[in-house]
Amino acid sequence: MKFGQSPKKQWYTSKDLSNQFNPLSKTLNRLMILDYAWGKLVGNKGRFWVLHAVKKDTLYVQVKVSVAKNELTGKRRELIRELNKHFETPWIKHIEII
Repeated sequence: MKFGQSPKKQWYTSKDLSNQFNPLSKTLNRLMILDYAWGKLVGNKGRFWVLHAVKKDTLYVQVKVSVAKNELTGKRRELIRELNKHFETPWIKHIEII
């Protein structure tokens, strides 16, 4: 900083900090959190349930074995509830099996 030059604006609140991030950065952060939370929730079943895509509020999961498909069908609501606990506002509303 040169003499007589005003200092750069400092962040004073978390909202000021949040406004500095672009939407792509926020989306990438949510995807990283989703990937981590998914791995912790499904554990060993992650071999059979693979995250394939996310589009708006729908999570697309590829299932490799038909028995695992039946189990995932039964646990959809529980998984959605547990995944949304990791986000400020509920994000995932549907799980589609492909």
